[in-house]
Amino acid sequence: MSSEKSVSKALAQTQKALFFRFVTVLLTCLFIVQVVIAVLLLYRMQINDIKILSSMGAEYQRILTFNGPEKLTHVVVENPERLQENNIAVFKQDPSNPAIFHYVSGAKLALPESEVADFPSKIAHAESSKPDGHNSQEESWYQQLITQSFLTLPLVAKRQGYIMVQPIFSDLSAVISEWLRIGLALLVLAVISLVFVWRLIHSTLSPLFVLARQLDDASKSPLESMSNTLDFVQNANRDDLSSINRSVNLLLMRLHKIIKSMDDTVNAIAHDLRTPLSRLRLSAEKGLLTKKEDENGAQVMKEALADCLESSHQADQMLTTLLKINDEVAGRLSPKFSHIDVNATLLRVAGWYEETAEDHDIQLTVISHPTSPLLTDEDKLVQILVNLVDNALKFTPKGGTVQLAYSEQNNLASLSVTDSGIGIPKDKHALIFTKLYRADESRTAEGYGLGLAHAKAITESLAGQLTVESEVGKGSTFTINLVKATSK
Repeated sequence: MSSEKSVSKALAQTQKALFFRFVTVLLTCLFIVQVVIAVLLLYRMQINDIKILSSMGAEYQRILTFNGPEKLTHVVVENPERLQENNIAVFKQDPSNPAIFHYVSGAKLALPESEVADFPSKIAHAESSKPDGHNSQEESWYQQLITQSFLTLPLVAKRQGYIMVQPIFSDLSAVISEWLRIGLALLVLAVISLVFVWRLIHSTLSPLFVLARQLDDASKSPLESMSNTLDFVQNANRDDLSSINRSVNLLLMRLHKIIKSMDDTVNAIAHDLRTPLSRLRLSAEKGLLTKKEDENGAQVMKEALADCLESSHQADQMLTTLLKINDEVAGRLSPKFSHIDVNATLLRVAGWYEETAEDHDIQLTVISHPTSPLLTDEDKLVQILVNLVDNALKFTPKGGTVQLAYSEQNNLASLSVTDSGIGIPKDKHALIFTKLYRADESRTAEGYGLGLAHAKAITESLAGQLTVESEVGKGSTFTINLVKATSK
């Protein structure tokens, strides 16, 4: 199974898992909210019923106390609408038998016998607890919901008792209707939220699907086409999951460079090392075929050994430089950063080549000016400068000039080596940084064509760039561009 299919399948499952987890959390929260809303609605209804019952009870108690039972009976009988609207019934105690209560007016309630049997005790309790016979609701609202089915309010005066009765859920249908309307609104809001969350999760994970396709393409494509992933690297947004694509693409590019470097090394060993190895073999054969007794035989054998030594030294230097380049590309030689005085470094490197420049009648100068310390690896920087200065002196004729300079612009530090030498054709500017390439096709100049490749690898390990500007017959300028660390 390809990486795209497997990763895409895993991402799809992850997307569904995240969505279903959100659905579960959302439904749980919705259920909890609905329970809380139901409790609040019941509480509001209960408090409202108690207020209405207490308000009407206080009014009726005043009528009973100051105007007598006949007046109260007349009021509730002639005006039953208010009682019916609030689902309240009024019962009157029989004067001849206090255990019997007669319906007077209000809502028609089906009271259980156990509730009616408690009326006398409630009237007696009201008479004993209140001088005016008014009995307040002593239990809390939730206790009443649990322990009672009806709210009762006794009214007593001059041994004449009335009792007002109201169901605990006086208007339960209205509460249920309101609860359902709120639940429906929350459900619609939840569905809209789920649609947006699904799209959000899909859009958030989309860079990972792109990454899966890129990995699959990279695994199936030739090594050279791996660099095409850079197109996405440049457009990646570092603030979202696209930064993962960018990091993976940079890793692919680094692997590509390492593998390319190893491939170049193998090619170098297969081609350019053949010359010293062939010379080594021919010199050895020549020495073996020469007899010591022959005329000048000892001298011939000595020269053969010298050729073998020179060829082996050449091969050793070439292999050592190739390995150093590979180590730089692979990141095995990590930079050791420290703040340095660049002007002092340039003067030190130039001092090493003063005698060589004088011998070749070349003017070697350093342009120095006050600068801030540069955070870099001085040893690696010196290696680059040595390669560049050595090349500049090698390809500059007598009477020429070689100049080392340093400049700063914004957040960029630039070190340059400029010569008035033979120059490099424009079509060769990119090739001179490849391994074993030599601009001097006649191979009359010393070297193996590895110096600039090594310098470029070191510069990149310092997170910098090595560029060249050159024109045939007018000289060359090699520039090392390094990013300066900003102070926080």
